[in-house]
This record gives sequence, structure tokens and C-alpha cells, in this order.
Amino acid sequence: MINRTLLTAIALVLMLAGCGGDNTATKPAAVKQKLDSDFLLAEESVSAAIIPKPREMIRGQGAFAINAGTRLVAHPDVQDLADYLRQQFSPATGYTFPLADASETQNVIRLELADVGSANGEAYKLSVSLSEIRISAASKAGLFWGVQSLRQLMPADIEINAPINRSQWLVPVLEIQDEPAFSYRGMHLDVSRTFFPVEFIRQYIDLLALHKLNYLHWHLTDDQGWRIEIKAFPKLTSIGAWRTATVVGHTYDRDGLYDNQSLGGFYTQAQIRELVAYAQARQVTIIPEIDIPGHASAILAAYPEFGCTGEMADVQSNFGVFPEVLCPTETTFAFLDQVFAEVAGLFPSPYIHVGGDEVKTEQWQSCDSCNALMEREGLKDYMALQGYIIKRVEASINKLGKQIIGWDEILEGDVNPSATITSWRGIEGAIHAAREGHDAIMAPGSHLYFDHYQSRSIDEPLAIHGLTPVSETYSFSVIPEELAQDPAAKRILGAQGHLWTEYVRTPAKAQYMVLPRMSALAEVVWTDASQKSWPDFARRLPKMFDRFEAAGLNYATSVYAVNAQIESVPDGFLVRLDSDMPDAVIRYTTDGSLPGINSPVYREPIRVKAGLLRAKAQDPQTGRLFNERRITLVDHLARGAKVVLSTDADRAWNKQPEQTLVDGVLSRDQIFQLDDWATFNEGGLVAELDLLQVKQLSLVNIGFNAGRFRHFYAPTKLTVELSEAGDVWQKVGELGQAKLAAESLSATVTFNTQAARYVRVTAENGAQRYSTEHRAPVPVTLYFDEIIVK
Repeated sequence: MINRTLLTAIALVLMLAGCGGDNTATKPAAVKQKLDSDFLLAEESVSAAIIPKPREMIRGQGAFAINAGTRLVAHPDVQDLADYLRQQFSPATGYTFPLADASETQNVIRLELADVGSANGEAYKLSVSLSEIRISAASKAGLFWGVQSLRQLMPADIEINAPINRSQWLVPVLEIQDEPAFSYRGMHLDVSRTFFPVEFIRQYIDLLALHKLNYLHWHLTDDQGWRIEIKAFPKLTSIGAWRTATVVGHTYDRDGLYDNQSLGGFYTQAQIRELVAYAQARQVTIIPEIDIPGHASAILAAYPEFGCTGEMADVQSNFGVFPEVLCPTETTFAFLDQVFAEVAGLFPSPYIHVGGDEVKTEQWQSCDSCNALMEREGLKDYMALQGYIIKRVEASINKLGKQIIGWDEILEGDVNPSATITSWRGIEGAIHAAREGHDAIMAPGSHLYFDHYQSRSIDEPLAIHGLTPVSETYSFSVIPEELAQDPAAKRILGAQGHLWTEYVRTPAKAQYMVLPRMSALAEVVWTDASQKSWPDFARRLPKMFDRFEAAGLNYATSVYAVNAQIESVPDGFLVRLDSDMPDAVIRYTTDGSLPGINSPVYREPIRVKAGLLRAKAQDPQTGRLFNERRITLVDHLARGAKVVLSTDADRAWNKQPEQTLVDGVLSRDQIFQLDDWATFNEGGLVAELDLLQVKQLSLVNIGFNAGRFRHFYAPTKLTVELSEAGDVWQKVGELGQAKLAAESLSATVTFNTQAARYVRVTAENGAQRYSTEHRAPVPVTLYFDEIIVK
């Protein structure tokens, strides 16, 4: 592992080798002793970089040395925690940490249950002196979190599962008083879209524990697979746990492909009990999710009688939202009663998550028994029917001694105040829920969906869409301004991050997507908001990277990625670069070459006429270069033109599609982001460009396809018209469907040079794709990035 520790050691060796005078007579043993001492002390000086940041930490002088003689003092009630400490520290140190008598005061690590002066049940104190390490808490949970802080105070090598040749492990003298800001600190894991082995679930739980996160929301069922053994209904796993293929790339892309490989699996009840116990030992509560009444394809593939049509569904090979729903019959409710009874028996969690999101109502609308039920129960609409289903399920789950959690859509069905709400479509659901008397968990996709891309670097691996950098996650406030002075704020239990796994097919990819965003989340939910500081967090983060690396984890370094602000100026572009990492050095090139260690250092905004600008951030301590940012700029006659759209653009992500079409910044060689493109969902594009003066024109080019990971549809016809005054138009070029379909990224119309002030570009959309969600053909979506006029 080449990290800051190794570089520090090398620097010390060079320093010792180069010294003259009396040092030249130093004996070899003394040199070795000094090197070992300086090496360890140098590391100790930066080792108090704990994430999440403790409430209070006071540094002292010197360090406690953990060595082969260090023993444990632990009350009999916390022997399991002493065993956990050995499991964490013994592999790397080689030490056995035997138990010592409570009267011992020298060279001991002491775990004690004691009052620490806080009403928070998870509070702890960590005191490190020259003679002992003392962790105190009123609960085992508090002691466990104290052990995690001690773990982060030790060198990163402690995470290596193999003996490390050290004579001692230094822990800085300090005092920590700490407790969490929120009681609910969670991570979600979707195992339906991708089934992960038990070994990875353990590792995921360990990551939560390291970060002092205490809830794992385990998404066990969805359209793409049912993952939990239910003995009363064996076909849920013999049929519902397996799909015949999985879409390659994005579901909505042109010419969809499938891998034609059977994929699936499930967790036996024995495995679940073992994982629950494993999590409990790490103070993590697993909340199972059985997603109903929508996302039910896997259920209806196994037991079609619980649907409204009686037809057998497929375990879905695509991703999206499908029409399959459970039918609210007494037979279905009996099925759900039995399922939740078995689930409740496996999970000691006080909660069961029942889903309730993205329910399509078409099958209910055409169901006679559903409509009769609505009339009988006085239900005004189909969301009220969903509310009826959730209330029935809640009553059943309450009899099992559990409470329900549901996604924020269940609020639309007027559910009982006893239901807890997971607010994923923004923060509004949580605000509304809290004011209506519900407990709520913040989970907005904007900040806490870790299946999104982490940066705009072209080096990022495939993700679903969207952009959620580490800094965006860190900026999230669990208590929104709307509730700052509202008593309802106490209803916000905390927040959780999410890993949906449509495009996460391996444990290594899962690690990449959550690390280090999980670290940012941990500080959001543990550390008091008044103590949060991005620059401070960013300077502690590299130590966590060293820890991840020592543990063999595939963490992302996207936090170093280069950000760019591009300003159009009369003679080209002014490009401003920065990185979210405050100390990063940015190196760049404008000649098309890949930035290296000798490339120019960015110091001030760069003036560029046009062309390719490439940039990488560099760690000033290690010299390592990180993810590449690539920017392609085109200076053309329509740059900055006034654009009028005659067809409706989708402005949900891109609020200014007119500007996107003529800003001179290409997106066709980037990883796709919706806000980089002008989007048209049904109709085509009709754009009129006012160049502000008459110019000599001979070429129009328009980009319609992203350069990485996506394959979009081309328009079926492209027409270019010119006008000098904007009243009389002349068609100067046209491309048909065959020609356009053969183009990869963009299409070009050339014509004899002609004087014009106005350019009209018409891109027709006559194509359809088969929608697996609607079971019918639907118009394709067209995307455009730049209309280049020369």
C-alpha cells in the first residue's frame, strides 16, 4: 500500500542518510530505533482523523503504545465486545490481548459500563493516556462506537487481515466525549436487482459499523427477484428468485441487448438468522423490506392468483416501473399475513418496511372486484385503495409486535400516523409526514442515492443517471429550514443512504458506489450540524482512504475530480477549474494530450478559443493523479444565438435547453447527464436560431448521442432551413432515416454557402420503442446537445 505513511518513512530515511556531523557515527541499532520511533510518531501526528467527527476531542501530548503486553479489562457483561476488539486488532498486530484484572492500570485497554453524563443512550467517552485506553459508556452500543473511534485512531494497517511487522501501535493521547445527533443512521441495500453473496452482506454490515451507522434497510423483493425464503410459499424462491436474462446497458436505450444468463438467488432463513446476529453484534439493526402492493412481478411469476389478471408475470429482465400489482382480495391478504409472520420471526427489528412506492393502478382500474371494494369502503380514488391495502397490512404487522415503514407515496393513501415514512422523492414528504404526526426518515435521491454518478469525470463507471458527488451528500441537512422552529422536527428520526443495484453487478462495484459517500453520510447523521465543515472533512478523508485501501476495498477517488465553470467570452471561452478537495493541485493540457505530473498547474482561469481541454487533480503529498475531466469547446457562428423552440422540451432536469443548444460546450463525448442535453419526450425538435446578423453559412451539425454508456435514438428526419429576415425560409438540406441511423454521435448537413441570419433546424421523431412497462410501443425520447453552424 503506497500511501502517506510510506512516503513519510521514505522521507525520514533520506533525511537520516543525508545528515552529516555526529549522525555519521550513529550506531546501526540506534539508527533503526530512531527511524522506527520517528516513523510511528509521524503517523501518530495525523492519526486523530475520525469520521464521523466526534462532538468533542481534546488532544494531549504523547501516545499510548499498544504492544504484545497490552491486555484487556472488560466487565463480564461486555465480553462479546472484548472478543470483537480482538477480532479487529489481532490479525494485524499478532497480539492476543488477554484479559487482565480490573485493578490493573498499566498497559491496558479498559471497556467499562458507566455513566458518561449524557441522556443519549449511544454516548461514549474515550480517554487515552500514556498508561491506558479507557472506553466508557452507559450501553454496549456506546462502547461499540467507542471501539470504532479507537480503531480509527490506530494506523490504517490495522485493517489488513495479515500480520504486520510492528513493535508497537501508537494511539495519540486525547479525550473524546461523543454522541450521535440522530437515532436513525441508515444505509439501504437493494439485493433484488443484483443478488449479493452472504459474505458481502457481512462486509456491508462491517462498513456500517465502522461509520457508526445503525440501521440496514434490506430491500429483499422487487420485480427483478424475490430474495427471502418463505417456507409457506416455496415458489417465491424456486420461481420468483430467478430471471432468465438482464438488460445490458440502460433499459431505454436504442437496440436493447440482454445477457441471456439466468441470474438469481435467495437467502435461506438460516442465513438470515446468522446475518441478523452478525449485525446485532455490531449494533446494526436490519430492517427487511417486502415491497407491496406494486413492484410485484416476482410474486406474480410464482403465484399469479394474487394478481388482478390471474396471468403469470415474468421476473423482469428490464428495469423500471411495471403494471403488476397485488389484488386486494382476502386471499391476497391471507398470503401477506403469512409472509409477514415469517419475516417478523426472522428479524427482531421493531420495523418492517412495506414499500408502497411507484404503484401503477391500471390493473386495479380494470378489476371489477377492486372497484366493488372501493365503492363498498367509500374509497375516493386508487391511491385511497392503496391506503386501504397498507392499513390492512399494518394492522397485521402491528399484531406481530412491529411497526411499518413505507416510502413517501403511502402518504397519498391517508395511512395511519403510526406509519413511519421514508422520504425519497425529496424532503417534502418528510416535512409533511412530520407535521401530520408521522415519524420520518430523510432519504432524498438528490443527496442520498448512491447509485448516481459521483463526478463528471469520463473515468466514472456506468451508473443509472444523475450526479451526487461526495460534497453534495455532505451538504445535506437532516432537519430542513422549514422545520427549524417547528416542534414537528423531533419526528425526523435521521437519514439513510441508498444503493439501488440496477447497474451494480458485483461487490467491488457496490464498494465503489458507496465509498466514500457513506463516510459523508455518517458525518451528516452523527455529527452536530454546527460542527460540520467540508474543508475539515476533506482533510480527514485521505486517512479513511488509507483505511479502505488497507482493507482491500474498491473505494472511489471521485472526490478529487475536477469541476469546471465555463464562461462564453467574445474571443472564445474562459474556463475556471477547481476540485472539492481543498489541497488538490490541478494539472491540465490544451493540446489533446493526457495530463501528467509535468503538465501545467492551473493557477488562474484559462482562455481557450476552442478545442479539447483535459484536466486531472493531483494529491500534493503523494503525487497521485486522479479522474480525468474532459471539456470539448466549439466556437461556431451560432454560439450564443437567440433560440426559440416551437416544440416542448422536457425541463425537469435542464431548465434552459435553448442555452444548451448553442453554448459551444459539447456533451456528445461525455458520460450522459440529463442537464447537459435538450430533451424531447414525444415530439421532435423545431429550433429557430437568430444569429443576430447575416452571416455566410455552409454547414449545420447537431449532436444526438452520448459518447459513453448510452446509445440514443437518432431523429428519423433532419431538415435545415435558412432565412435572411425570418419571414421567407429556404430548405438547404435534409437527411433521411437511413442516413441518420448510420450516424454514431451527430449528423451534419452541408450545402452551398448562403447568406442568412436565421437557421431553422427540424428533427422529426417518428420512431417508437417497445415499452416493457406499458406493454406497448411508445415514442422514443430524443436528446440534443449542440447545434453547430459554420
